[in-house]
Amino acid sequence: MKREATDLLIRQVDPKLKSELRKRARAHGRSLSDEAKSLLADALEPPRPQAGMGTLMRRLVPAEYRGDDLVFEYKGAFPKPPEFE
Repeated sequence: MKREATDLLIRQVDPKLKSELRKRARAHGRSLSDEAKSLLADALEPPRPQAGMGTLMRRLVPAEYRGDDLVFEYKGAFPKPPEFE
């Protein structure tokens, strides 16, 4: 089922707000109306779950260097572990 487009009129917009919207529209190569629709769509999008620390750290490593074959080498004799009483 195709949705029909509808109009939305916003009255008494602050001139500074309209000017900023116009600047953004020019920067994105869109009309004032298309920029406003894009901003509304973004604002109404459900929040994305925040990534965990492991995911954030993984994103720091380029894909070609990722893998499950990490080898940590220690040269020399292992130090004696501490003794806790």
